[in-house]
Amino acid sequence: MKWIVVLLLVVPFGLSAQKKIKLKRKYLAKYEGVIPAYSMGSALEVVDVDEATITVTIGKSFIYTTIGDRKLQGTYVVMFEADTYYLLDATMTGQMANERILVYKRGKKIARDGMYPQPLADLKKKKRR
Repeated sequence: MKWIVVLLLVVPFGLSAQKKIKLKRKYLAKYEGVIPAYSMGSALEVVDVDEATITVTIGKSFIYTTIGDRKLQGTYVVMFEADTYYLLDATMTGQMANERILVYKRGKKIARDGMYPQPLADLKKKKRR
């Protein structure tokens, strides 16, 4: 009798576990864009940061980000799939904070949420040659 009660309690939880979401192959690509210029203040002064080019390459199990001359690599997990986009959580090597990337299902574009005070950057899919 105890085993039946245990099975009735455990099995539904196992079946309701969330299945891993995979990014479709058509979204695995290289995206390019520009991070707009912004200002950041410290206790002593305000520093103006010029706009910078950004490239994000999303692969099957990896992600590469290039901002200006700085290159980062890491992995990502699809956190959420909505009707119009996927939300990626990217863990970059040598970076303490994770990056959030929206991969839009339409329009061949992504958006990278920059760490404060860096603004959001919109990137477009680069065409293959």
